[in-house]
Amino acid sequence: MGRQNRKEQLIEEIELYIRYAVPEEDIRAAISMTRTYRGNKAVLRVLREFYSSLPEAREEAVVKVSSLVRQQDVNLLVVATAKHAYLYLVSGEDVLLAGEYLHEVDQEILSYFGFDSQENFLKICPPVQELDPCEFRPKERVACPACDVLENEYHLTGCTVEVCPWCNGQLANCNCRFEQLDADEIEDEEMLERFLELLDAKGRIPFRKGDAPAYPGTSGGLDKGSEPPDEY
Repeated sequence: MGRQNRKEQLIEEIELYIRYAVPEEDIRAAISMTRTYRGNKAVLRVLREFYSSLPEAREEAVVKVSSLVRQQDVNLLVVATAKHAYLYLVSGEDVLLAGEYLHEVDQEILSYFGFDSQENFLKICPPVQELDPCEFRPKERVACPACDVLENEYHLTGCTVEVCPWCNGQLANCNCRFEQLDADEIEDEEMLERFLELLDAKGRIPFRKGDAPAYPGTSGGLDKGSEPPDEY
């Protein structure tokens, strides 16, 4: 099944759920909004999850979906109805309801996005009416060809594309990690954690458009490669 057919099937599923989950007077508007987002698969997945398992069994139509914060490949989206708003975690095909917007959120989720308390998280949460809706079609996705993080995000540990901040070579292959640890090899998890602390202190180099794994015979540690295809 092609990408276009998969999206159309997803839209059909959402519209079917809408007919059972939304008051009759709101069905047309809910379907119209769904079709508007035919170019944004992440929003469509959230809408399917929302309408297939209505939070708190509230039969309501979604009026706005907004992106609140992103970390690596995980998005935290706000799904708003006329009376309520909810937080959803979205990563690839996976969608998870994280609770009501502006209510207490699991600390594990907050920690993943870099917040050490509910109070600090709420500081970046404006009223629902001030949130901008998600784009109908997201910008072109530029991702690391090895670990799949997006441009300007930090690589996953061990990624062969990450650039060493000490020598500007390939971090996975240069000797800087041994020199920094004053050791011949990384023997255990404790040594790895110590190296990661040193790496953070030095200043990790995030993924940049065009970065690609180095191969024998190349110079400068990294070659410029082609961009991955658009996921949509």
